Amino acid sequence: MALDPTTVTTVLSLLPSILEQANKTIEKIKKGRRKDGGTDTPGPDARDPAARIAELENAAMQQAEAVKLLAEQHAITIEALRREAARLDRRLRLMTAVAMAGFALGLAGLVVALNLLLR
Repeated sequence: MALDPTTVTTVLSLLPSILEQANKTIEKIKKGRRKDGGTDTPGPDARDPAARIAELENAAMQQAEAVKLLAEQHAITIEALRREAARLDRRLRLMTAVAMAGFALGLAGLVVALNLLLR
């Protein structure tokens, strides 16, 4: 399925902000570890920094994939709305033509009735 250019632009504009947020989180964790120094208790902070960074990068990639899926769903929804709008437009045009024809027939019938009445 092809994405329209606006959706692609939206997704591409969101990816840097997601990666920037991931980098901020990584920096925040690094600063927190520097302030704490060494901890003797095993826990999430005691893990290898490289493993934690890889974990955060993986989370950022998952978020980027989620944004991509949302963009695809957005494109599908927009396409469905466009099709429905086109269908409704055709129906409105048909109903307008039918109403105009009905009005013309009614007006012609009124003219005939008035002519018959005035004779």
